[in-house]
Amino acid sequence: MDMALTDSDWDSSSDSGSSEHEEIEFSYGGQAQNIFSNLEETIGKIDEFLSFERGFMYGDIVRSTAEPSGQSGRVINIDMFVNLESTHGKIIKEVDTKRLQKLRSISLCDYVINGPWLGRVDKIVERVSVTLDDGSKYEILVSDQGKLVAIPPNFLEDSQYSYYPGQRVQVKLDHAPRSSTWLCGNWRENQVMGTVCAVEAGLVYVDWVASIIVGGDRNLSAPQALQNPENLTLLPCVSHASWQLGDWCILPSSSHSDIAEQQTPFVAAHNLNECHKIFQKGFNRNIQSSSFDELFVITKTKMKVGIMWQDGSCSLGVDSQQLLPVGAVNAHDFWPEQFVVEKETCNSKKWGVVKAVNAKEQTVKVQWTTQVEKEATGCFNEQTEEMVSAYELLEHPDFGFCFSDVVVRLLPEGKADLNADKIVTTEAKHLLTESDYTGAYCLSSIGVVTGFKNGAVEVKWANASTSKVAPCEIWRIERSEFSNSGTINSEGNVHDLSQKTNQSDEASSNHQETGLVKLYSVGAGLNKNIPECNSFFLPKAAIGFITNLASSLFGSQSSTSHSRCNDSEDQSDSEVLVKEATESYDMSEPNSCEVDIAMMVNLPTEGKRITKALDSTLLESSRELVRFRQFDMVNDCSDHHFFALDKGLAQSQVTKSWVKKVQQEWSNLEADLPNTIYVRVYEERMDLLRAALVGAPGTPYHDGLFFFDIMLPPQYPHEPPMVHYHSGGMRLNPNLYESGKVCLSLLNTWNGSGTEVWNPGSSSILQVLLSFQALVLNDKPYFNEAGYDKQLGRAEGEKNSVSYNENAFLITCKSMISLLRKPPKHFEVLVKDHFTKQARHVLAACKSYMEGVPVGSSVNLHESSTKNSTGFKIMLSKIYPKLAEAFAEIGVDCGQAD
Repeated sequence: MDMALTDSDWDSSSDSGSSEHEEIEFSYGGQAQNIFSNLEETIGKIDEFLSFERGFMYGDIVRSTAEPSGQSGRVINIDMFVNLESTHGKIIKEVDTKRLQKLRSISLCDYVINGPWLGRVDKIVERVSVTLDDGSKYEILVSDQGKLVAIPPNFLEDSQYSYYPGQRVQVKLDHAPRSSTWLCGNWRENQVMGTVCAVEAGLVYVDWVASIIVGGDRNLSAPQALQNPENLTLLPCVSHASWQLGDWCILPSSSHSDIAEQQTPFVAAHNLNECHKIFQKGFNRNIQSSSFDELFVITKTKMKVGIMWQDGSCSLGVDSQQLLPVGAVNAHDFWPEQFVVEKETCNSKKWGVVKAVNAKEQTVKVQWTTQVEKEATGCFNEQTEEMVSAYELLEHPDFGFCFSDVVVRLLPEGKADLNADKIVTTEAKHLLTESDYTGAYCLSSIGVVTGFKNGAVEVKWANASTSKVAPCEIWRIERSEFSNSGTINSEGNVHDLSQKTNQSDEASSNHQETGLVKLYSVGAGLNKNIPECNSFFLPKAAIGFITNLASSLFGSQSSTSHSRCNDSEDQSDSEVLVKEATESYDMSEPNSCEVDIAMMVNLPTEGKRITKALDSTLLESSRELVRFRQFDMVNDCSDHHFFALDKGLAQSQVTKSWVKKVQQEWSNLEADLPNTIYVRVYEERMDLLRAALVGAPGTPYHDGLFFFDIMLPPQYPHEPPMVHYHSGGMRLNPNLYESGKVCLSLLNTWNGSGTEVWNPGSSSILQVLLSFQALVLNDKPYFNEAGYDKQLGRAEGEKNSVSYNENAFLITCKSMISLLRKPPKHFEVLVKDHFTKQARHVLAACKSYMEGVPVGSSVNLHESSTKNSTGFKIMLSKIYPKLAEAFAEIGVDCGQAD
């Protein structure tokens, strides 16, 4: 069919289009162009709203977008400007947030002070002032929102603020309650409408979290939870920097005159006004006669910040869009005015203030303050400056103040000794008496940190004064104390609050170690089916266990002759284990204690075979002189971390299936252990193991030895093993804590799914050990930390990874020194032999690293694209002689180190 249009068709089509256009013009009354214009403007406003401004808080760590892998800085000043829009479409731009006010003077989660007590606001009963349409005014304490009902539209849909100035409300009162105060006019028994002109806190429920009492009457009880706001003092805070998009606020009338206003026919605001017109008559009359401030919503934010960079320079008025937040901060990152101490010393009379940091070279310029005591002149502070490695510093454990920290003055104002250190201050605290805790003293003794300068802390006190104090003069209230202050029963609180309110109205009514992305998958050779344990793999402890079990079940006494010989007065742990285990068996449960009779019959023969095997092993060992077996059984587990943990429970719940599974684990370990893992099991405690792992080449852990104590719980393998790491008090990996805790999905000590978590059918001790060696002690351990894997390949992440490797190697060297001087029991030979063979290689690596070769790298200095930091070289040069000395103590000639 020919679809070509003729001229007449075009004409008719044109006429039709013209008529449709005329119809549209007629239908919309010529307003189509205006509608599309408003729509375009609306879309532009939406685009502008969605262009979020990057926001920061005081103390945030940032980097420049122009140099994302360069030095970082700390936010020390914030100027924030916002665009506001009222409920009637009025727009005010570029308003300084210092001029804004909250809808109430006290809000939820604010911190308040009453005497020596600091508390957090948990609930508020609002006192609302209403101007009725007939001109009368009254205040009401709103414990029941049924008394004061909001009339739609409700612009402020925020559960924290039930009422706001300018809100239309309907008053439902059958009689005048005592909680209401009539300011003018008389109460009438009817339902009336009015406008909210003011909202304040009427009653406040406070959760008291801390007290500044450090002397005098320590038994002083906390104030009542329900408080009159007039008895409370609000703790200072930097509120001007905490405004966000969508927050509602009040702009005082006095601020309107010097701010450019702009009336815009914004469609959304226009629609709100249309909905509001039904109340306009009475509302307009009250606006003219009332002085309440207008309500605004924040539609756009803009932030300018001041940055103190690590090198000590300062930048002011920096656009927040030019900065990047630093999500991960290393333990050896420092910033000017931070308080530090030396890692290796515990001198409470010496502390330092960071003056400047070279982020690339990991060096820190520190001003040390040392308290010197002299009989003639008393105490005075001696100050020196020194350039040190970042790896030999720690943040001061007591002076780690941050912006907005809540602090308490240790001495009453006027009694402070600027030269006093912590010890002197502690003694002085007991001189305080109950009379010191007056209202004036308390308000001048509780404050918030607002800055740092020249080694002093700037504090804004609750009495509105600001002063600079030495760090030893104040004490930080930990945030954890706030969160652990006691769980609040919300239902009970609300009930008590309503009850208290109703008592005054008698006549009226009645609130982040780490899982690994993919765990090690044991190879096909290690996943092979394990046959039933034969005599070669049956240890003496298992023989004694099964022999005594048979004796208990069948009344045979002859089999006991094959158990291990022991002193009659000193019963071994294995015999206790067997005795309690057999007593726990119930013959009514054949599945839990069924015994293989054939195995019992062959026990004497199996025992002889094991004896022969052990004899041949000893002969072989004597021929090879010193050769530390990778898997072996030993006596005496008294130094094992889990030796005393739930010992009685473990013994009483042992079953034959558990023993069989442990035997399989032992045989699996003996057959498949790689030559860099060593395991010892204990004859008297089948549930305990100890493993030693050698750090892999190419990692910051190379040539190191790492020890783990393992316990198999009674429910094993249905529950994963318990593992403790011998840390020596040092943390060299995100998964391994100073306390010895091991954080790993495979051990169910961190979140995981699928093959990442323990599987009773396929997981094994060998898999756990291989995971430690391959996945935990890897070449880039920094990315083991939860969430840090997202930084892999990024400039910031790779920079932090290099720094983490430097620190990990330094700690590995320290652990070598510690192990050489105090090796774990039963591994003394391994420690000596291993470091005798590897000492020269370790020292040679140290020399290469001090020349600049990257940690764990085997490339030459000239082939490397990166070099080690100066701070790392400084620290390693201090450790090197100590390491060489420790090697020399075991007979190593360190002078021949390559």
